[in-house]
Amino acid sequence: MRRKKQKRAVEKASLKVKELERDVTSLRGQLTKTEKALTKAKNRADRWRKEAKGQKRSASRANARVAKLNQRLDAASAGREPARAAVPMDVMPSGRPVTESKTVEGVTVPNETWSVVQLRAEARARGLTGMSNKTKAQLLAALS
Repeated sequence: MRRKKQKRAVEKASLKVKELERDVTSLRGQLTKTEKALTKAKNRADRWRKEAKGQKRSASRANARVAKLNQRLDAASAGREPARAAVPMDVMPSGRPVTESKTVEGVTVPNETWSVVQLRAEARARGLTGMSNKTKAQLLAALS
């Protein structure tokens, strides 16, 4: 009788050992997956750190360029009077005379003598969008 009890105890212990071995194998697999994910994450973080370092370097160079250009602008504009038109105001750069544009309640109304560039500038000043590919007639219609 004692032998039967010992035999059952040994069988129970061996079942527990097998179950523990399965659990250990499963945990090792999970550990391997976690280690791979960690390695991937570390590599990504390193790559982002390098990229951030490059972006910071680029930004500092751009800031230095902006500072230099501001200094040059300040030096160039110091002591200078505002620029005046070299061409009389009644003649456009194309040589055509400028006709007085009519104003309606303070709004400038362009006419056919305006160039496409002038019409686009007026559209931009009024806050109109999508005018860059319009013809002169379409611009005149939109601004009238």
